[in-house]
Amino acid sequence: MSAASKEPGLYEAAWNQFVIELRDYASDVVDWMTNLSVGHQILGLCAFAMVLMFLIVNASRRKADPGSNGRQFTGAILIIIIMAFGVGWTVDGGTGSLSHLFQR
Repeated sequence: MSAASKEPGLYEAAWNQFVIELRDYASDVVDWMTNLSVGHQILGLCAFAMVLMFLIVNASRRKADPGSNGRQFTGAILIIIIMAFGVGWTVDGGTGSLSHLFQR
């Protein structure tokens, strides 16, 4: 057997480039979001919550196993977790958040 080459293959090089581009894009998005005003951040949070609620309501209207409470319980837990995350992010955030309203 021949020794393995130290050069990455075509797919590995493409994946590495994809990850680099994705990190750059994510960094740009984070920079853009941190430069938004508080009002715009609140509007974004509300839009995210509205889309999430729309998806959960549509998923709960399916007719598969209508006697099951598992889907309702899972949807309720998901709403609680995401809303708690949003409230925590709003209250405990750093500069540009609503933390000054709660004396933090």
